[in-house]
Amino acid sequence: MLLYIVIILFCMALISVLNITLALPAMALGTWGVVLAVTLSTVAVIALDGLLAFGVRRLPERWFRRGVRLFSVSRRECHVWRALGVRVWKDRIPELGQFTNFRKNKVYEPDNNEYIARFILECNYGAVIHFLNALLGPLIVFIYPLEYALTVGLPVALVNCILSLMPLGALRYNTPKLEALYTINARREQR
Repeated sequence: MLLYIVIILFCMALISVLNITLALPAMALGTWGVVLAVTLSTVAVIALDGLLAFGVRRLPERWFRRGVRLFSVSRRECHVWRALGVRVWKDRIPELGQFTNFRKNKVYEPDNNEYIARFILECNYGAVIHFLNALLGPLIVFIYPLEYALTVGLPVALVNCILSLMPLGALRYNTPKLEALYTINARREQR
């Protein structure tokens, strides 16, 4: 979590500095106006992400259970995530399982299919949440007039998109492994 906070603060500072030094429209805001605009954009996009997560978590579980075709991960998608190096950086992404009383940073009960099914359910919820965060985060640009939307809102939305796609990649990367584990356990139980 600390790494994400550092990244967010660094990006906020970078966007502010670039706006203060390079962006002509932002000069009308002044130094503290730019810092305030970037801070408000960041808070707004985090609030939007939280509202989306809250809303998605209220949807029926049956939509997110294992076996739902929408959540199957193709071989091509697996190759994409591998090519992006998900295996290397996935463990550095903050895991916010404390909000749902289910931690997804490690498989604690690899032989328990009920647990694995719940893990897959939580991954599917998380994938939808992070996908929507990346997709709808750019709505932040509409809270500003056009000249500020491009210099303040758009960079904040871009950072939000990247920080949302990273957990999405980790969740989608891990789902086929969980499905395989579930299948192995099911075969073992049939014997």
